[in-house]
Amino acid sequence: MKKALLAVFSLCTLVFTGCNSIGDKDTLIARVNGEPIFREDYAFMMRVGNIVPNTDQMRKASGSLFSRKALYTVALENNPELKDLLANRNFTVDNYLLTFVYQRLYSMDRLTYSDDELAFYFDKHREQFGDSVSYMTVRGKVAEAKYIESNMDSLKSYAFQHRDLSKPESEVTITDAIKERFVSEHRQRVMRETAPALMKKFNIVETEIQMPSVEEYYESHKNNYMTPYGYVVYHVESPDSMSLVKRFKGKKIDLPKFMKIAAKYSANETTKKANGYVGKVVIGHPLPYGIGFVSNMFFEMDSVSDNYVSTVLRSETTGRYHVFYRVSAAPSEVKPLDRVRETIKYELANTANYELDSSYVLVTKNGEPAIREKDVMDTYADNPGMVRSRRTHQQIVNSLATQLAFASEAREIGLDHSWEYRALRRQSDVDFIIKQYRKKVINRIAVPEDSLKALFERWGGNPGHPNMSYEDSRADLNNWFEIPENLLKRTYYYAEEDYLPATYEQAIKRVFEDANLQYRSDRWDKAVVTAWGTAKVDLFADNLTLLPQEQSVEVAMRAADSLYAQEKSLEKALIAWTGIRERYSEIDSVARKATFEIAHIQSDKEEYDKAQREYRAFYRVWPDSPDAEKAMFSRGFILNENLHKDAEALKVFEEFKKLYPKSDLNESVDWLVQNIKSNGKLADELMKKIESEE
Repeated sequence: MKKALLAVFSLCTLVFTGCNSIGDKDTLIARVNGEPIFREDYAFMMRVGNIVPNTDQMRKASGSLFSRKALYTVALENNPELKDLLANRNFTVDNYLLTFVYQRLYSMDRLTYSDDELAFYFDKHREQFGDSVSYMTVRGKVAEAKYIESNMDSLKSYAFQHRDLSKPESEVTITDAIKERFVSEHRQRVMRETAPALMKKFNIVETEIQMPSVEEYYESHKNNYMTPYGYVVYHVESPDSMSLVKRFKGKKIDLPKFMKIAAKYSANETTKKANGYVGKVVIGHPLPYGIGFVSNMFFEMDSVSDNYVSTVLRSETTGRYHVFYRVSAAPSEVKPLDRVRETIKYELANTANYELDSSYVLVTKNGEPAIREKDVMDTYADNPGMVRSRRTHQQIVNSLATQLAFASEAREIGLDHSWEYRALRRQSDVDFIIKQYRKKVINRIAVPEDSLKALFERWGGNPGHPNMSYEDSRADLNNWFEIPENLLKRTYYYAEEDYLPATYEQAIKRVFEDANLQYRSDRWDKAVVTAWGTAKVDLFADNLTLLPQEQSVEVAMRAADSLYAQEKSLEKALIAWTGIRERYSEIDSVARKATFEIAHIQSDKEEYDKAQREYRAFYRVWPDSPDAEKAMFSRGFILNENLHKDAEALKVFEEFKKLYPKSDLNESVDWLVQNIKSNGKLADELMKKIESEE
């Protein structure tokens, strides 16, 4: 539904006017809430997205341009502080944008020709590209054709070098495949050679990072070089677990008594001589004297105090059984420097992360600081999923240095004043603000702090994610108070089999965890659609038409009804009603209506399992609705007729008769029940009767 509500335009005369088919690209064609949209925004969108005019792809992309502008303006209006974030974006962002313009558009797409040169060539050789195409659609092909014409001698030589040796030299022909390979290899050569050349031209150098000495690193990272923790223990070993149970279960045994038992009964001849003494054992290592790995011993010893006798435990290595006596804990200790010196040398040379001050200079340009550690940290902050490692750090620095080189060249040749850069800059700003706004919408906190803390304490943590801290749980706790009950119940009853045998009340934490994901997504969806639905749009070009904006839930419901009832477009109707239910779940009557319609549509689409689930959710969530009776009957019918789950259908029909003893549908219910119990004979007889009458 959201996509259907985006702006749609007829762009034939809008984008493609003038001899170069893009007209004056800085021409203002519209404003959305006062924010301008230029002709060059369309041209950029077409070129980067390889979008063909007058297609669904073009209409969707155009609509996205308008709706994202609306969202951008709403975000800034609701959160003025985002303006400062936008103004303070790191300069490396600008380097990235200029690198994109240089590499993707100037170098690869235009092959370093200007738009004026290519547009002139296009108009002069239009027959090569077809009368119905626009310049912007085929600009890459135009650049290739001009490059081939300008380098014909090189092309002939290339064709000769790659000729078919089985034919005479005089038969060398320049085929389309040869032309394609000629241009492709030129592009590859440019990609391979340009970056090093520009790094040298602008004297851009990555500085050598000074690593600390072994001693300095050891002093600041002692926690990395600790011995494993463990315990000092005695044990008694036996091949028979029951014999150990009889000797120790229910008895109070101190160390002297344990030692006597070990000396007399232990099956481990080595430790038996030492009264069962094993000594210090550490986690992650096998126990000595042939005992092997007994992982459960460490889990058990962790939660008890000294002088504890363990339960009977089995060695994963030998399969033999043991009882351990914990004498004392053996805490971790820092390993001596000499013991780890070689390890530290290797880490400093290969894997140790850099630990640099934010002002540390990583790249210079003409001997002056150009990129600092802060720029790497900003890159990490913009990409929270990025693994922080030495290798990643090196990759980021290399990428930033390369971008600096391309951006320097781009500024020198004036690409920072090009229409492509202006359009990309605006798109980048919109993307950045929307990304920040989405975080704010999804993580919005409207519930008082004391209520959030009280809920956290009452549940003993986050109801959906028990291991999450309070600070990280605040948004989820807020949603616990706000999430509509119909969404929680519908989540449970739609997928009831996944939660059984737990009831709705018993499964509420799991239900909330699942429903909360949908609720967060729905909140953002509503923000997007509302921003466009309330946007003020001023148009300054002919032949622009907009689809109706979703200005209210009533408007949306009428449109969805029309899709289903009049246009009979089931897929569009399903998308529409699903979107309505997601965006307006806090309005119970809307969620109820949408769920009923969704069940009908899915039944019509022959998605019977989804339909029966929606019907079940409907009559469980809204049992007092006049439509609950129809929903229960419809579910039972689908289970029987379409899914052939007769046992489940019988349960539904039995419940139906108890809840609705006076229903007009009971006659049909009785017949369906009898047919199920007759294994379908009633239906067969009915069909034979109908056929005979025909």
